[in-house]
Amino acid sequence: MSDSPARDTARYGGPLVPRRTARLLLVLGAALALVVLVLVGLRFADQPVRSELISYDHVGEHEIRVDFTVTMTPGDAATCTIQAMNDGRAQVGFVEVPIPAQTERRTAHTVTISTQGEAVSAEILDCSPV
Repeated sequence: MSDSPARDTARYGGPLVPRRTARLLLVLGAALALVVLVLVGLRFADQPVRSELISYDHVGEHEIRVDFTVTMTPGDAATCTIQAMNDGRAQVGFVEVPIPAQTERRTAHTVTISTQGEAVSAEILDCSPV
């Protein structure tokens, strides 16, 4: 046995907003989401230099080796900033690595960072064109 729509409205109340207003809000929300998506896409698509951490290895008590790749237009140069961190995520080492102009779009690089304590991880903070 099912209740009639009038009985449901009497029991639970009507909609909070009229149907027309709900459609308008839905269209406006979808348009706003699309604008945000496009802006975020343009922000990340416009990066002239991209980097990716491949691995890090503890060479010694005060050294860590970092392997990473850099993707940029052939012929461009860049500088990458890499940090080493301890188990409390405090910075224990820091280096700026110059990446000279390359002939390939994606290139692999390795750097050894001297640390002021035991490093347990590393991350690339930034890679920017020169």
